[in-house]
Amino acid sequence: MSNPIDERPRPADPPGDAAKVGGGSGGDDAAARGWASRLAGFVTAFLVIESLTGLWIYLAPFSVASQIQVLVHTAAGLVLLIPYLYYQARHLVVWFHQKPTAVMFLGYALMVMVLACSLSGVVLTWEAAVGPKRSPGWNLVHVVSGIAAFFLVVAHVLAAFLRRRMVARRSPELALAIRRFALRSAVWVGCATAIIAVTVYSWPLSTVEYAPPDDYTLLADLQQFDEYRGSPFAPTYARTSSRKLVNPEVLSNSRSCGSAGCHEQILAEWNPSAHRFSAMNPPFQQVQKNFAADRDPAHTRYCAGCHDPISLFAGAKDASNLDLSAPGMQEGNSCVVCHSISSVDQRGNADYVLTPPHKYIWEHEEGWKKAVSDFLIRAYPTQHLADYDRNVLRSPEYCGACHKQFIPEALNRFGLSPGQNQYDEWRKSHWHVDDASKDLSCRDCHMRLVPGSTDPGRGEGADVRRTPDDGAHRHHGMVATNMFMPAVLKLPNWRKHVELTEEWIRGETVVPEIAHLWPTGPVASVQVIGPEQVRPGEQVTLRVMVTNRKAGHNFTTGPLDFTRAWVHLRVFDASGKSVAEWGNIDPSTRRICDVPGKPHEVGNSRDSGTLVLEALPLDGQGNPLNRHELWNKAGGTGQRVIFARHSDSQTYRFEVPRSAVGPLTVKADLNFRRYRQEFLDLVVPEMEERSGVYQPTVPHDSVQKRIAVTLGAVSRARHDGKER
Repeated sequence: MSNPIDERPRPADPPGDAAKVGGGSGGDDAAARGWASRLAGFVTAFLVIESLTGLWIYLAPFSVASQIQVLVHTAAGLVLLIPYLYYQARHLVVWFHQKPTAVMFLGYALMVMVLACSLSGVVLTWEAAVGPKRSPGWNLVHVVSGIAAFFLVVAHVLAAFLRRRMVARRSPELALAIRRFALRSAVWVGCATAIIAVTVYSWPLSTVEYAPPDDYTLLADLQQFDEYRGSPFAPTYARTSSRKLVNPEVLSNSRSCGSAGCHEQILAEWNPSAHRFSAMNPPFQQVQKNFAADRDPAHTRYCAGCHDPISLFAGAKDASNLDLSAPGMQEGNSCVVCHSISSVDQRGNADYVLTPPHKYIWEHEEGWKKAVSDFLIRAYPTQHLADYDRNVLRSPEYCGACHKQFIPEALNRFGLSPGQNQYDEWRKSHWHVDDASKDLSCRDCHMRLVPGSTDPGRGEGADVRRTPDDGAHRHHGMVATNMFMPAVLKLPNWRKHVELTEEWIRGETVVPEIAHLWPTGPVASVQVIGPEQVRPGEQVTLRVMVTNRKAGHNFTTGPLDFTRAWVHLRVFDASGKSVAEWGNIDPSTRRICDVPGKPHEVGNSRDSGTLVLEALPLDGQGNPLNRHELWNKAGGTGQRVIFARHSDSQTYRFEVPRSAVGPLTVKADLNFRRYRQEFLDLVVPEMEERSGVYQPTVPHDSVQKRIAVTLGAVSRARHDGKER
């Protein structure tokens, strides 16, 4: 039992009615001493404090007040624990052998509930202090026993008072003891209430959202378009749910997500990713400067929706801000930005709605304050989960909001011009089917499962290929083809990211959970088709075929004026002498050549030069846009890509030297570079030299074919002749 009634060794009363009701002068004196016990008042008051704060936490919406209640609830529970156990033991000894009453049964029930609540509370406090997350089972025990204890403590005290009410009328000492008990309990409860109220009232308010300032630019040329009218973020479709600006501190500080044993693995994966460096990378920064100089700084909001959302929503993409950046820009698409997106649309151009999260107190502080904030997130995670664990994150449409782009008429002043569009490429491919067990979407490939995860969010029941207890999380490096910039910027864990990316490009990555649907081997393969035998002086025709085997979208994809995938084809004789070559890298300019000494021309035919997957944007007058000036893009030329599970080929011709020593070896490499070298030379000419990192060339696939050289008749039979 857990209440202070009759805290005494009861004297033996004479037989009769007085004994049955605990009467007699000795019993009245002992009852008075029990009600007057300071320990009884302390324990009862703290039980009430625990009950009231617990109910507030359980029923009230998230706020500073509710967080203060969590801290008070935890502190009061720890303070109460030892005194309660001592008091409960004494109280039980006194009453265990007494005649059973309704008050006693209420006390026994209360004792069981308080002990269960105390034990579960200690476990939950320990988990919140040192563990990654609280246990659902212990939390349920704590909530149920806590609510039951609240009603039982009220019933127990009230029943005890009613039992002694008649005696108290004729016993001034007992009446005084009861009043003192009530007063002491009320003082403790009142002090706790005052502490909570003063703390909440004096707590500094943090600014999450604010209206755009009076001098904030709303471009007149955009206001004539219905889709942009009144939007402070146009010409991007990205917007906040309130249409207000957002404090950049709210959307940044991603490193706090990896503190105190929470999302450390995921933070390490994200740190060198393209999502992280989307705004800070030198090419983007320089293109943005060129954009602002050519147009108005406010037009750069078009890019910021996907590349620099922290600065966009802070209102930094404005003429009043020279560097067009806000604090936290270095985080690009931060943890908070991505996980605060509440809805998306398939239209693309960053068509998403961001709902700023509720911040826990001291979330962006350091030291002991940050430790308190981490404790609150784990002890009281309901709002944290509501803000960051949204179902939209699991949909391919979520990725499509940014991985689908077009240049609107409002920007190029010509007419809508399509841009990169991985989302629709995937949606129309054979990888996307109605059967959920066979459908492969963006995250299946680019966010492979990491087994043995320590992340508190590991496991997922909503995924057809996962379970809530699979012990894995999805890799947040978004591994694809971005192996150059992490090395240039020397981002944390960049070496590991580069290793994973090069493995991915070479097709060495194994994703066990989709191995039954996704083939092994290179993402894109190369094949050489030609004769088995040739004669000196003969004109030889080779055909090289490239197949998009595994990419869920076009190969290659993304900004096609940047990326380059091409065939480097070489023919040697048995002495190692070069017979023919296409697609080499010029040693001085480091540019792709159709043949040695002749730089590649965009849009060459399928029987001239080498196979290069690419495109070149053009402005409204047909001028090439070599510096990624997509705001002027009206069309393009030379686009060459390969649809999912499709192939493309190039024809190569050479003459066999009469001095050639057979057999001939034909070697074909399907190479990849993240950036067109001409772009780097024009836009960031000193970046490679300053960083000491020069753009690498990574092969997707390599094959060899041998051709015999004979003086006799030559068989014209042809086959793929693919040798590895």
